[in-house]
Amino acid sequence: MPKYIAINSHKGIKVLEVSNIVYLKSSGRYTSIYLQNKTNTLVCKNLGYYDKLFQDNDFLRVHNSYIVNVAYLNNIVRDNGGQYCILSDNYIVPISNRRFSSVKEYLHY
Repeated sequence: MPKYIAINSHKGIKVLEVSNIVYLKSSGRYTSIYLQNKTNTLVCKNLGYYDKLFQDNDFLRVHNSYIVNVAYLNNIVRDNGGQYCILSDNYIVPISNRRFSSVKEYLHY
């Protein structure tokens, strides 16, 4: 598991501590990385790249557009026919119906 990752930003190369990443969101060919300090950074790599990079870590693909850091997962709620991850700082991330069973399996539910 990488402890740090380097990402390109408009000001140069930025180094992030992986444990500070709360979740990642797809933005087309780009990815928004949301951090513990309530900031986010847009990077020019797609979500699939990070899915492979973090596949052996405690990161879980919960939706085609989202990867969450399980360390920040507080609970899962069902509402209006959908499922959602409630993360630290009340971030809310949808769980797709297709991935819900794998999320439950990962959490030994």
